[in-house]
Amino acid sequence: MAQEVQLALQLQRMDRQLSQLEAEIRGLPKKIAELEKQLESHEKRLEADQASLTSNQAEIRRLSGANADFVEKIAKLKKQVMQATTQEQLTAFQHEIAFCETETTKNEAASMILLEEGEKLATTVKQAQTALADERVAIEKRKEEAKVLSELDRKKGVKIYRERQQLSKDMPPKLVEQYERLRKKHKDGVVVAECTEAMCAACMMNIRPALMQQIRQYPDKLFNCESCLRMLSYNPAVSA
Repeated sequence: MAQEVQLALQLQRMDRQLSQLEAEIRGLPKKIAELEKQLESHEKRLEADQASLTSNQAEIRRLSGANADFVEKIAKLKKQVMQATTQEQLTAFQHEIAFCETETTKNEAASMILLEEGEKLATTVKQAQTALADERVAIEKRKEEAKVLSELDRKKGVKIYRERQQLSKDMPPKLVEQYERLRKKHKDGVVVAECTEAMCAACMMNIRPALMQQIRQYPDKLFNCESCLRMLSYNPAVSA
């Protein structure tokens, strides 16, 4: 393989490493945002459960207060029954007492159901609070790990960039110029493409037999694909 192709391949490897590191660093805010969004979703769910529990407890207190009023009203009505002077008054008091007792029974039954639901909600809220506290710790840990990895990527990127700068200085200027021009042209990052016996691996176009013969005959010379203009790295097929 030509020395120039080796240098170009080395430069391409560095550029790919830098692109990967840059993508990881750019992706850090998104990763952190996803973690925070996940935490926020669980916080909202906990708030909804707490609101349901609060509503449940408020309804139990309301029914308890209503029953206390009914009990007091029943006691007064029973006294009034003793003072009734007509059958009409007696019947009216008895109907009112029966209504209060029926409502009291309904409220007691509703309270029992609410108490059972409240116990389940209280358990759910307690479990959610514990899980959320653990999740906060875990997410903060993951965020810190992501930041540490990002900083390591940044340092690694700086090191590779400096090595790339030095390599560019050591390369023939025309080769660097050609490489950079092709890198801007091909956004996929492939500047040096492998070629087998008949095809450019990047653009998948056939290589003319005459050019292929030259590539085989002059391994120290740099050739370009006539279709995509990429530099060609000859990789002949090996028979088993």
